[in-house]
Amino acid sequence: MLKKNLALLLSLSFFLFLFSSCSASRVSVNGSKIDNEIYEYFKDKADKENSADTLLLRYVAINSKFNEQGLKISSSEKAALSSDADDIWHLYSAYYTEKGISKAAIYKAELSNLYYTILLENYYSSDGQSPVAEDDIKDYFKNNYAVIRYVTGYLFNEDENGIIEMTDEQKKSVSKSFTAAAEMINNGSSIEESIASLNDAEIRYAIVTSTDSAGFPDDFFEKIKDLEVGKAAAVTSGSYIFLVLREDGEKGDYASYTDSRLDCLKAMKSEEFEKIVSSWAKAYTIDN
Repeated sequence: MLKKNLALLLSLSFFLFLFSSCSASRVSVNGSKIDNEIYEYFKDKADKENSADTLLLRYVAINSKFNEQGLKISSSEKAALSSDADDIWHLYSAYYTEKGISKAAIYKAELSNLYYTILLENYYSSDGQSPVAEDDIKDYFKNNYAVIRYVTGYLFNEDENGIIEMTDEQKKSVSKSFTAAAEMINNGSSIEESIASLNDAEIRYAIVTSTDSAGFPDDFFEKIKDLEVGKAAAVTSGSYIFLVLREDGEKGDYASYTDSRLDCLKAMKSEEFEKIVSSWAKAYTIDN
């Protein structure tokens, strides 16, 4: 009983710290006053799907659940959080100041977002409430991410009069050069060796996903998703042609799975987890 009461007191203290201290309060949740700036922040973020009250109760639920589970944030996460808040304030301080929202409130909102991410990771971890197999996350990465090195070619010319589309013969010539370069790679040459015949060729690196074209044409991922690791192809999309070499995203010099793992998990489970968060929020009400 003593431990239970102590936990309740600690939770209440944490609750009060997070939801007050920035400015005067005019709203309360479950009897605890909420910082007015936080409420103003969510009024600004509200839309047709989520009212300010809904967003506020979600915020309270996330912060309370994080504390209840005894989770922590690392020093590196704190540093990144502070940097993100600084960046937001640098860009939008005038806007938020006019709304009556301080930098401290921005920090608290970003902190809650971090709590959400940690809660999601914890929930779906190997010892969490609903473990997601590592192989399933890797399969999502393989099917929805493409790590590539590439060279961009153009199927148009540009002069003082503007952009002029190439003739069909010119396009065929460029396409032939890019196809030949891809064949060289597939026959054992390096991408560096293959581009010797391409004019002003610059090799670049990118991660393209099924939901983020990374600046490429919208249909680009669909055109490269079946390209095998270590293989190259000439890919035409609109007025551009690309020499694309698919790299191994899980190991080697261009491995990016570790950095992308959390994004994969979020893509797989965020919709489901949001429903769980909504169920937590039902324990809280805004006092009249």
